[in-house]
Amino acid sequence: MMQVFFQTLNGRSVVKQLSDSFTLDDFIKTASEVLGVTREETKIWRFSVGGKPLNISNAAEFERNKQYITKDCNIFMLLRLLGGCNFQETLHNIAKQQFDTELDKVKTSSADCSICFDSETACIKVCCTWMCKEDFKAWFCDAMEFKAFCTICSKELVLGDIFKSPEYVATLRALEEEKLLLKNMDCQRCLDCGVLMFNETMYSRQTCKCGRVFCFFCSRFWNTATMNNCQNSCSQDCVYETKLFFDLVPFHYRSDMKIPSQRTCPRCFNLGLYDKKCKYHTCTSCKFTFCFLCTEGQSECQKKFKSSYDHACVPSPVAQTYQMFPRLAAS
Repeated sequence: MMQVFFQTLNGRSVVKQLSDSFTLDDFIKTASEVLGVTREETKIWRFSVGGKPLNISNAAEFERNKQYITKDCNIFMLLRLLGGCNFQETLHNIAKQQFDTELDKVKTSSADCSICFDSETACIKVCCTWMCKEDFKAWFCDAMEFKAFCTICSKELVLGDIFKSPEYVATLRALEEEKLLLKNMDCQRCLDCGVLMFNETMYSRQTCKCGRVFCFFCSRFWNTATMNNCQNSCSQDCVYETKLFFDLVPFHYRSDMKIPSQRTCPRCFNLGLYDKKCKYHTCTSCKFTFCFLCTEGQSECQKKFKSSYDHACVPSPVAQTYQMFPRLAAS
């Protein structure tokens, strides 16, 4: 048997057991118990684990992705539009509310704090260093948003090595996994009621379970006069259309050459502006350096096109398309 965590309607973790050789029927039975609905009603829900979809209405698709259901994993519940699962409290708030209680359970030893330099005080071992409780809370909870890396070796912290409660560790993991889930173009959360939604048609005009009519991609209230119900976008200033749009502006090093005014990072999809220097830009979010013309990484651009920072590698800027953005349905 293996332990898994379902993220419930109020954002808390419900622990369930699945056999190592569980079937689709076993999963539906367990999920229906968590939701408090019948097996048939469970089939209108969609599930996600590790950023991969678990479509219980399609046995072949479920079998293909059930390998991602592993010991101590988080399983998110989504309802096909119209609808969703209502997180009345966000995972972030739950993690903060429970933090002090969980911190009291963490083992401490007398040591010198590497942050405030207090000597022989009750400290927590954090990978390669020691921190007193007050400084650990400020660093981990406030500054690092519940995901932290060692200040010495830069390795990501193993949460289970610090916190003792499996349920709390699952909540922290779910917080990070939800951030990754919402990076998918076809996943969204209603700004009014907190509903987590999955867009199967990719049309912009959607109606939430709470009655809010909005653009799925930019989350603005629907305005029939200015918005169009199209796939991927509602208008020129919609989020993903903005990420693909650019003007051609003069290149700093050559007057006979033009370069895009802005580009979306091909690795993390953060939008960046041309800084009036060379064609290679380093993303401020993920630190990936790529070419504004061909959108390849710097080393790949130099290798493939025998190009340099001040010369064109392609005749015209390579177009970025909606297909570049991650989608849950394509996982």
